[in-house]
Amino acid sequence: MINKNRNRDADSHSFFLRALLGATLVGLAASAHAQGSVTLYGLISVGLSYSSNVGGKPLYQMQSGPQQPSRWGLKGSEDLGGGRSAIFQLENGFSITNGTSGQGGRLFGRQAWMGLADRQLGTITMGRQYDEMTRQLYWTESAVQFATYGARIGDNDNVFNALRMQNSVRYESPVLGGLSVAGQYAFSNEAGGFKNNRAFSAGGTYARGPLKLAAAMSQYDHPAAADNTSGAVSDSYGFTSPFVTSRGGAGVEKQRIFGMGAGYDFQVVQASLAYTNVLYDYLDTSGLRLQNVEVSLTRYVTPSLQVGAAYIYTTGKYSDSTKPHYNQVNLGIDYFLSKRTDLYLVGLYQRAGGAAQHAQIFSTPASSSNTETQVIAGIRTKF
Repeated sequence: MINKNRNRDADSHSFFLRALLGATLVGLAASAHAQGSVTLYGLISVGLSYSSNVGGKPLYQMQSGPQQPSRWGLKGSEDLGGGRSAIFQLENGFSITNGTSGQGGRLFGRQAWMGLADRQLGTITMGRQYDEMTRQLYWTESAVQFATYGARIGDNDNVFNALRMQNSVRYESPVLGGLSVAGQYAFSNEAGGFKNNRAFSAGGTYARGPLKLAAAMSQYDHPAAADNTSGAVSDSYGFTSPFVTSRGGAGVEKQRIFGMGAGYDFQVVQASLAYTNVLYDYLDTSGLRLQNVEVSLTRYVTPSLQVGAAYIYTTGKYSDSTKPHYNQVNLGIDYFLSKRTDLYLVGLYQRAGGAAQHAQIFSTPASSSNTETQVIAGIRTKF
């Protein structure tokens, strides 16, 4: 009897241990799931291009990242419970043609931020981030949709994902009734120079059904200041822009931008319209105002074939009353071999007029004449 009871006790004890172990493993699995995840992602794009006039000569070249710059990154989140999570994103830009890092050689020059997200209260992040001109209005630009380097001249309104704000704190609201708003501030990080290379930005987007509307503004105070390269805006400021210095060669004291855009999916064709207004105040007290208007149409002829066309008009006025203007046409074909890989062919044409004597398509030095044509063919894959 004693042996039987001992065996029964041993069996009960063994069952209890197995149940405890099982519950522990289930709890650990649930805990691991709740802790979140990290995702490795990336994109590689390379193409061959012809430019009709770069400093007076035709240019044939291989280019890294015509249809979206090549990059790889890490993004992740940790579930903190109660609808809250810790989030981060680290993104590196690189050249597929020579293997070098982009954005001034930075390890994570495209994006580097972390923060907290709450389903009811919104999201706050800190680090190196895109401003609201990019975040709210990027989808209105044909260069983002299909047209490689077909940005508005010099990316003067910073819609083409080229500029990042360092030392920035950003807040984004939850989406309520299709509307979300956001704002951010980037510190100069200079003792005694609070405004020397600081920036701030705000914007919002409304999306409901086939309709999308957005508006944004940004201001950069003494961007890319030579005496404060660790401030809000540095390496990413206007690297192919003819407007980041005055006609006398002075740098920018202040740049203010306002923009708005609208998009509608007509099923047969997707259309977008954008308007941006840009003011440059230069250190030599001169100034320039630019206004950009872009109309873009895209259509999927088949599920695998997209075609696009866009027209951009830019007009400006310097403080001495001289008036430059630019006309640009972008045409593109994008064929998707799979969900991840596509082939593209893009043609760009720009004509400068008025006080503007030189055309300059984004990513190339100025033409020696008032016109420039560029043709780009390439391949892109995502992972």
